[in-house]
Amino acid sequence: MTLAAAAALLVPRPGRPAEPPGVCARCHETEVAAAASTGGHAAKLDCLSCHTLRRPGHFGPRHATKPRCTTHHDTMGHPPAAAARARRNPTRLCLRCHDPHGSTNLALVRPALRLRGRLRPVTLTSDAGAAATGFTHPDAPGTGVCETCHRTTDFYRANGRGKPHFTESCVLCHDHERSFRPVAALQNCAVCHADEAARLAKPSLHHDRLDCTSCHAEVSPTPGTGHRRVPACAECHADTATHAPPGETAFACARCHDAHGSDDAALVRTTIETPAGGAAAVGFTGDLSGRADGSFASASAPGTGVCEACHTTTRFYRADGTGEPHFTFSCLPCHRHTSGFEPP
Repeated sequence: MTLAAAAALLVPRPGRPAEPPGVCARCHETEVAAAASTGGHAAKLDCLSCHTLRRPGHFGPRHATKPRCTTHHDTMGHPPAAAARARRNPTRLCLRCHDPHGSTNLALVRPALRLRGRLRPVTLTSDAGAAATGFTHPDAPGTGVCETCHRTTDFYRANGRGKPHFTESCVLCHDHERSFRPVAALQNCAVCHADEAARLAKPSLHHDRLDCTSCHAEVSPTPGTGHRRVPACAECHADTATHAPPGETAFACARCHDAHGSDDAALVRTTIETPAGGAAAVGFTGDLSGRADGSFASASAPGTGVCEACHTTTRFYRADGTGEPHFTFSCLPCHRHTSGFEPP
């Protein structure tokens, strides 16, 4: 690297004494070259953005300050045990994996990490979980930046062993701000709750207005049983009552509705567990006309309407297709959801 190239890193700023062109490179050629060839820490930073000169024009030990990483970065080192030991000097822990002067890897990750006295080359140019240039290397197990140090983890060990695990991106769940501990947050709900996330994506009012955190408040940021609250439907739908056979306790809302989503309208389940036992397939398209396919009672397939699917002793619209003739317009003027579908 030429002195002229290094001089570009030492542009004087108002109120800051200028140094002779390329002066840092005379003693710190490696650091200046890394910054010049990779873009450095950031496009707008030069040597004197981080290192304040104690005595401008003088050189030698401690002639410039060395800032702590935590002055600008609110993150924790890894692994968690090491982070706790390094509280008095967190920068030392950061420098184990990062080169603040510049790197060909993402996030200033060093191109080689020292482990047990050996330098192990790593490449990180992608945020993919399992890729040749990502956090783990599917074709060369143990060489990815994450797995390089792992000895006792359940997944992605340095020896190439470990259980199968999510491969999209490690940082979806492992947050650098918490020493890469697993964190349950909106962006990674689908990792563990793929079925619920897929159903929530189906068209419905819940889909249009809500996401996971709208209903499930955080109890703990760590994944696991009970980490999110499960609210009662009545907290939002206090004016709605559920239905049940005479003399029985009103059914739970989830007996007929799937809060996450359904192929039927109004979040009605496509299969409903009946009081008589077993499950009945229903089709509810949102047609409110009463006796019609896709409505409360089916005209062509008796027993598949959402209301009649459970009826066995009613006078009208039974699941077996029997029952006396009845009003065939919309059921709702007389049987309202707010009163548990009981007639007035």
